[in-house]
Amino acid sequence: MVESGVGVDFFLAAASGGYMDVATTGHVSALSGGETYLYPTFLAPRDVQKLTKEVEHAVIRDTGYQALMKVRCSNGLQVSSYHGNFLQHSFGADLELGTIDADKAIGVMFSYDGKLDSKLDAHFQCATLYTTASGERRVRCTNTVASVSENLLEVMRYIDQDAVVNLIAKEAATRMSERPLKDIRNALTEKTIDILAGHRRVSSGSHPPGQLVLPENLKEFAMYNLCLLKSRAFKAGHEPSDRRTHAMRFLKSASPLELSLFLYPRIIPLHSLPDNSCFPDPETGHLIVPESIRASFGRIEDGGAYLVDDGQICLLWLHEHVSPNLLEDLFGAGANNLADLDPNLSALPVLETHLNAQVRNLMAYWSSVRGSKALTLQLARQGFDGAEFEFARLLVEDRNNEAPSYVDWLVQLHRGIQLELSGQRKKDETEGVGAGLEGAMAGLSNLIGR
Repeated sequence: MVESGVGVDFFLAAASGGYMDVATTGHVSALSGGETYLYPTFLAPRDVQKLTKEVEHAVIRDTGYQALMKVRCSNGLQVSSYHGNFLQHSFGADLELGTIDADKAIGVMFSYDGKLDSKLDAHFQCATLYTTASGERRVRCTNTVASVSENLLEVMRYIDQDAVVNLIAKEAATRMSERPLKDIRNALTEKTIDILAGHRRVSSGSHPPGQLVLPENLKEFAMYNLCLLKSRAFKAGHEPSDRRTHAMRFLKSASPLELSLFLYPRIIPLHSLPDNSCFPDPETGHLIVPESIRASFGRIEDGGAYLVDDGQICLLWLHEHVSPNLLEDLFGAGANNLADLDPNLSALPVLETHLNAQVRNLMAYWSSVRGSKALTLQLARQGFDGAEFEFARLLVEDRNNEAPSYVDWLVQLHRGIQLELSGQRKKDETEGVGAGLEGAMAGLSNLIGR
């Protein structure tokens, strides 16, 4: 199938969350370069618009066929692993993909096989051979030049946080078929402590002892790793196998920006939008996007209305005491309380009210920058809709099942960092997982620790 240039997309829907064996069915998509779309609680009046948009996007997006990918690097480095959804017959062989498109991402990790000269640059090349829809065979080469530095603080100063989180997530997702989830969660925790402790060790002179210090370009690194632990792929407790497997395969193919939004959603308070928000700036012409609030129930106000987007779903959460005037501005005359709203609503009606125009403009902008997942609205009315539980799950800074809150997580990391610096830390021995995640930073923590 892959040799013939065929990639398979599956659109799997279950009316009441029934079992669909995504692990087996989606395996074909994972190997052929396709994609699996999952609708675990499919309800036709509500979800048919989302399904239609995603089928349309899958058909019309630019796609390459019979793709072969090869990554090369300069002396002193070598490719240690690939992560994503593709077919590779043996390590070192070209990656084969029946189809390839802009909605997929492949992670490549490098390791040292020699000494790098700081006076010379490091070179990387990714060459992809593919066939266009018109039958033309093309090669696309992406060349990258990176400087080599022996200054460890300088390395941390220019580190790409989204890329680091993405590679760690892809490595952990790959290990799911090899190791217990508890071992993977422990390895993620250990890796977070290793990296932050390495930075604290080389920056200790400029900060008081005992202070938790986060690198400037890794300010949200601990937060993202906590969100990774809380994601459906790695979370403790019961999770339907279909959803867990689907989340795992998404992590393996997600781009850095898409994954960052998936891990930490944006939450916009609609009841307090400034008048000029969600309209073009008079000087630049760019849309004025309102600031998002932190994903914690402590930031939720009584009587509020919040738009929540994680790149996969978009919820409109309405407090039980939300203002009737706000409901009329959003949904039109006659919508005076939550019970009057249509639970199967998937888009806002087009009204001439200021707030309605703001929300529609914001959703149109979000829709233009999304990947393969269509943006449709789903109501989460407090005390009415089951989607309210999904809203609670997206408040990632709060305690959730066995996973700690963000504050407790920072306390746990701080304790681990202090033990590491004092030489008293006992690392959790999860052989295999730890070794794999060690490569996720391409030796970064080892460099910092010198």
